[in-house]
Amino acid sequence: MASTVDAKRVQEYSESSDEALENKLDQLAAMVRRSKYTVFYTGAGMSTSAGVGDYRGPSGAWTQRRIKELQRLGSTASAADTAELQKLLAEQKKEQRKAATKVPITDAQPTLSHMMQSTLIREGLAHFVVTTNLDGIYRKAGLQAHDDVCFLHGDVYTERCTACGYDFERNWHVRGEVHVHDHHVGTCSRCGSKPPQAYSGRPKAGAKTGADAEGFKDNNLVGTRDANVGTKDTHINFGECLDEIDWNEADKHCKKADLCIVMGTSMSLRHITHFPFLAKKTVIVNLQKTPDDEKCHLRIWAQCDPVSAGLLARLSLEPMPVPRWMPRDALPLSDLPANVCQQYRDAAEKLERLAARQTEEAVANLTDKASRLSVREAQSQSPQTSVVIVGNAHHVADDGSHAWRLYVAGNGAEHLSSVEVWLHDTFKPNHRRLETIPFQLECKGWGTFEIPLRLHKKTGGYTDTTWFLQFDNDDKHKLLEL
Repeated sequence: MASTVDAKRVQEYSESSDEALENKLDQLAAMVRRSKYTVFYTGAGMSTSAGVGDYRGPSGAWTQRRIKELQRLGSTASAADTAELQKLLAEQKKEQRKAATKVPITDAQPTLSHMMQSTLIREGLAHFVVTTNLDGIYRKAGLQAHDDVCFLHGDVYTERCTACGYDFERNWHVRGEVHVHDHHVGTCSRCGSKPPQAYSGRPKAGAKTGADAEGFKDNNLVGTRDANVGTKDTHINFGECLDEIDWNEADKHCKKADLCIVMGTSMSLRHITHFPFLAKKTVIVNLQKTPDDEKCHLRIWAQCDPVSAGLLARLSLEPMPVPRWMPRDALPLSDLPANVCQQYRDAAEKLERLAARQTEEAVANLTDKASRLSVREAQSQSPQTSVVIVGNAHHVADDGSHAWRLYVAGNGAEHLSSVEVWLHDTFKPNHRRLETIPFQLECKGWGTFEIPLRLHKKTGGYTDTTWFLQFDNDDKHKLLEL
């Protein structure tokens, strides 16, 4: 909070010259090429160019709070207080430009840095992201929670069951207007876990409510580590314990890493800043000084986006386009819980409109591509082109329902190790992994829906696509270059 800010901490730095920055980017690219397992550890500086404010930058939330604290002292301020206030205000005037305008957290879209990390994971050059950011942008960049990224301090779109542990990926900001240490959301639709009868949303009189409390049994609030009390949001506020699920994921991947690249964090929250140093080598990219600058193997004084652009160029990669994000457990706008405020309803509607526009663009691109390629051409391509056929066959069953078979075929299928499939939530389980050729899934049902697929390559990385289940033809498909 404001206590973690002072005039020295907010000061921003840059490399002494363009040549110095270029040399360090060369070193970073070489480290990435050599590493067999690379993890990114990221903070609020990743999202400032998306219009999301940080915490301890010259205009950050805690910096602003500290300025107001000092200004309120007025004539009672000491000479040291007055000097600190002047320095903080001076640093604001010198602050490096990050984004033209600030946006609500739910409107923020992936930056070049998010897409760089997503691209490297897709290409097998990086493997996981540990982030302290709540903004959910990594989901919009195509990364899957637990498979590709963990959210140490939670995520605005995650509703987690405290009994079965399932994470519902929602299309709205799930945290309600509740007590700061109450994380209650609702009842789990999968296992039925719900809050105890005593739950009221109000703490017991005089009860402790932070990390020094024993959760619900102490204060009647749904805490970060309570079990079998329904679903909760995953936000971590000051004075709260992290969820062991996220802590353990960060620990596992950082211990496994040859290289951890820290981006956009001042490393001020010392209860978690040991994670990057579990890796064999650590790089820090940040404008401000951190307590760990002398410990890392490479220190780059720069904003995240220019570093990301330079790294991509040196790896001869283009950033993958921002994918269409389809929250796995989205609800129709008309079915959002009654306690969701209007601001978050509006944000969910914006998200739906954006997805619809991206769908139209994707369909137009696929239609144009399909008009230039035939299935026969795809099958006759050399293995190096790695073209696959994605589609479904269908027939009407005796009971009037639809029996269908989803498949990923063609010569490119030989280059795949597995195919992940996300079905409609009415299928249990709705997340399937196909691990043998032919990659196909047979199901039966009544309605059509869009199916996200992730095609994992034997050489590392993956390709994401979608297929809209169709019942109009006995067989229909599209072509996809890996």
